Amino acid sequence: MAPVVTGATLAGLADMVWDNARQDPEGVQFERPHPVPRSWPARRSVRGGGVPVTCAQFRDDVLALARGLIAAGVGHGDRVGLMSRTRYEWTLVDYALWSIGAVTVPIYETSSAEQMGWIVADSGAVGCVVETAEHAAMLAGLRDGLPALRQAWQMDDGDLIALAGQGRVIDDAQVDARRAAVSGDDMATIVYTSGTTGQPKGCVLTHRNMYCDISNATAVLPELLHPGASTVLFLPLAHAFARLIQVGMVHTRATMVHSADMTGALEQLRQHRPTFILAVPRMFEKMHTRARQQAADVHRGWVFAVADSVAIRYSRAMDTPNGPGGLMRLAHAGGGAGAGRGGRAAIGRNVLDPVRRAAAARAG
Repeated sequence: MAPVVTGATLAGLADMVWDNARQDPEGVQFERPHPVPRSWPARRSVRGGGVPVTCAQFRDDVLALARGLIAAGVGHGDRVGLMSRTRYEWTLVDYALWSIGAVTVPIYETSSAEQMGWIVADSGAVGCVVETAEHAAMLAGLRDGLPALRQAWQMDDGDLIALAGQGRVIDDAQVDARRAAVSGDDMATIVYTSGTTGQPKGCVLTHRNMYCDISNATAVLPELLHPGASTVLFLPLAHAFARLIQVGMVHTRATMVHSADMTGALEQLRQHRPTFILAVPRMFEKMHTRARQQAADVHRGWVFAVADSVAIRYSRAMDTPNGPGGLMRLAHAGGGAGAGRGGRAAIGRNVLDPVRRAAAARAG
């Protein structure tokens, strides 16, 4: 099948951020469930909920950090390491680097000192953003073996805010010029393998590589990725799949909620009720188990079991030429109502059907 989108005229991925701010400035691009003001400023939450970040605000945040990176001497094509859990600041740093033509080098937050040192050294990173004091101490212990590394910034110590302050001497036109100089063939990121068979190996992805991947996905999956859609992202952004989800959400002006771990993801699903989730099978199994337990806790376990069985048969019937019959459709609708309280309480109304599909996949 020929690609729908080729990206022949693509500039840089960061252009999407400026386009979104111009086309829908008040559209909600992200929600920060538990913002840490010392890491990056956030408005006060409403009734203890998440803090929305509009397209215009995200553009302003990216611009502020991009100015800081320029002031710090980060040049076009320079590599910068990024070690953190999935959080708003990860995405912010990613797009700020892209907006000035720099290259993001993700590092899993669970990486060992040896892995971290290898990735920073092998990529030739001139800077590195880390999340925690532990990460910063790990990097400090490696500095003697990293001659190219000039600077390091720790999110939780306020270094990104300080970096943005440093960038006040840089005017917006310099960022605009750097962004305009980025082409689709420029390197966007170096993603390293897990290193199970040796030292991790870096895979270079250009702006065009990533744009074509997600643009072709959105072209054939408009029911998932579109303005008004929403998701909770809990996969580590160091993983290429999570990164493409991030780019897809910005590309389509859909709303993304960052969740730092699996436990947090379940809470965010309940609170934000996303319209879709993309995940590995194990996550869907955990959701199914949680929904079943919720039903059992209110003495409706038998109802959930019946509904689960109906969902599996319905899903299998969907793969047949004639599809599910009238009685099966009726049973499926009734099963959804019966098991809904446990399922919706566990994961939110909008993602209950994907969990049923996961159950069917597990059984079949």
